[in-house]
Amino acid sequence: MGYSLIRYLKNLPLAYYLKGGFTQMRGPTISLFLSPQQSAALVCRGHRAQGFESEIANLPDAPPVNGVDSGFAVASRSFSQKLLARSRARGVPRFIFIPDLATSDLYCNVHSVANLRELSIETLLESLNEDPRQVFGSWDESRKFRWEVFNSQLERVQGAFERRLQEVIIAGIPAEYCEQLEIWTEAQQGTLLGIIPLSLACLKWFCSSIPIGRKTAFVLLMCSHAVLLAVVQDQKIILFREYIDDVAFVCHEIPLLASELRSDEFETYVWSSRPVGEDIAVTLTGTELTGEVLKQINGQAVVVRKSDGTKLELNSPVPHLLLWLENSIV
Repeated sequence: MGYSLIRYLKNLPLAYYLKGGFTQMRGPTISLFLSPQQSAALVCRGHRAQGFESEIANLPDAPPVNGVDSGFAVASRSFSQKLLARSRARGVPRFIFIPDLATSDLYCNVHSVANLRELSIETLLESLNEDPRQVFGSWDESRKFRWEVFNSQLERVQGAFERRLQEVIIAGIPAEYCEQLEIWTEAQQGTLLGIIPLSLACLKWFCSSIPIGRKTAFVLLMCSHAVLLAVVQDQKIILFREYIDDVAFVCHEIPLLASELRSDEFETYVWSSRPVGEDIAVTLTGTELTGEVLKQINGQAVVVRKSDGTKLELNSPVPHLLLWLENSIV
């Protein structure tokens, strides 16, 4: 199926993504999870995982992590060469970036179309690029952001607002960080397929993979800088909130939000790139999306071959998310 978030950098020309011609479209894909706590990479070819590196920060010329690599410099191609060699893969690499962004580096919110003065997606994007205060009213960020607009199912939309489109999700990340990833990709002599914020990637995966029926789902995303809470009804995102790393407070908020939404039946799901500590686990009530739960949802484990030829089965959240994204985008 098509994955609309591949167009997150839609203002770049198509030739940029396909530079070198269609010969690159059969090369290996390197999906990169970039977080201050942990950075990982999954190498795929033909929708199959060939190698997984759980920690890439120490590899030469690793990609920049937002908020960490303040002294960013243009890298050589050594990173992709070493990663592909370890995974026994060849060809021109294609890159998918999934950055775990700080709250100040990610804007993501649900907006009612009725409250927007713009009448189309195109004019909305023009207003955002010109001055976000025209849309939000208050915006104290001096940096340039790159913007995209989705419907409540995280599908990219175009044209005039339709009557049935009651809400849109507006997302934006700093343009400077996007440019760093673009420069890094060029240094690797590769192709950029997409820059997808972790929260949007997780929520798209959730809405596509977990049918919730008539129930309301509260999706708790435990990121490196914050706790993100999304409310999903009928496979649509109706609410998105950020909290500064206070899991106990967020868990206390969920029943109150369920009451406000008049949701008699609701379930809570927890996604975390790292194992949830015992001190936090006692506070959480819900299904942790890891281990056998992920294997059941996705139908199978992520299987890669080690250097000695033996198979390694992975059931942690990051490799499952990266493989799903690769299968959805490529």
